[in-house]
Amino acid sequence: MPPLKLIRQAALGLSGVVCRLPEKAAATLAVTMGLALWHSWRSERIRLEDCIDRVYFRMNRQPPADIPSIVKRAFIHFALVSCELLRFPLLSAEQLADKVHFRQRENIDRALAAGKGIILALPHIGNWEILGAAIAHAGYPLNSFYLSQKEDELGGLLDHFRSYSGIILHDRDRGGVKALKALRSGGILGMIADQDGANNGVYLDFLGHWVSMPAGPANWSLKTGAALMPLFSLRKGVTMSYEASFLPAFADIETGSYNERVISRTLKMVCWMEELILANPHQYLWFYDRFKPRHEAWITAEKRKNGQMCHGMPRYGS
Repeated sequence: MPPLKLIRQAALGLSGVVCRLPEKAAATLAVTMGLALWHSWRSERIRLEDCIDRVYFRMNRQPPADIPSIVKRAFIHFALVSCELLRFPLLSAEQLADKVHFRQRENIDRALAAGKGIILALPHIGNWEILGAAIAHAGYPLNSFYLSQKEDELGGLLDHFRSYSGIILHDRDRGGVKALKALRSGGILGMIADQDGANNGVYLDFLGHWVSMPAGPANWSLKTGAALMPLFSLRKGVTMSYEASFLPAFADIETGSYNERVISRTLKMVCWMEELILANPHQYLWFYDRFKPRHEAWITAEKRKNGQMCHGMPRYGS
């Protein structure tokens, strides 16, 4: 049997086990596994320590705790996130209402009442998967994109657990029209705002690194008039409960050309996400190497055309 298929079967079997455990026992098991990984996975531990230390150095900021402690807490946090995902078959509206406490809910209700739809933009912090499920189970018309990976056992496994979330999922490659219709009918579209933006993203400094950020949240909000609202969740201690905040929508005050407005709106999101991440580094997804050099061919072409690209001078797309 192929290794990925074995991993899928093992994950589904483990899901069955943790779903039968009481929540407290499942959380204890997850914390134990997180600590075991932290002790044994030395290369990843060192990589994360170097990455986080470099971020705070480049941002000229003092971390909220010593770096090794942040990394240790990150291993524990994401072991709990994994356990929570495996327990998705148990999701219910009552359970999620008890686990995810919404703050500033009036902001999303006010934006919905305007009738132009909402784009919820959030980074990979806290537990974005359970947050989306909590919003959908609370009765909000939440849509989101997924990347169809029919040939990928691991991608299909993630989609399997997401099917319990109650979110209306659209294939990122083929579901754009349906998502747009949902947004224009006053619905909500959730977008991860800190992932790789590819060649047509907004190139800028994020946490002290020159990367491509997705232009989608700014683009969709500018083209449809939908409110662009920042959102995040943070774990309460070492529990399976969260506080989620709907922040006020970004004001639509950008001027200049369309591209300049996309850059300006994306910069607003980046500044907000940076402050959130720097204040809560143990709950951010450092395990994904966000700062790995990407799009080298495009960057090389830009350097030949315009000279050395300078940090602090955002550019939109290719």
